[in-house]
Amino acid sequence: MSEDRHKTRLISKVLAIIVSALFAAFGVAGYQRTGDLTQLMVFIGLSVLAYVIVVFIFKGIDRLLDSIDDR
Repeated sequence: MSEDRHKTRLISKVLAIIVSALFAAFGVAGYQRTGDLTQLMVFIGLSVLAYVIVVFIFKGIDRLLDSIDDR
């Protein structure tokens, strides 16, 4: 496992979970209102995608910070 030099791992996980939970909550609320299973599945898929995107953004931020530290 790599060292978390910039202390961003916890921030990225928490932020990713929050964003993912928001998409999931919107999907569940929409499903309860309309009963449309397709809408629920789209929002659950967006929830997973949002989690992955936030984690990858923070990995990019870590690489950027590492490159600045090396200079």
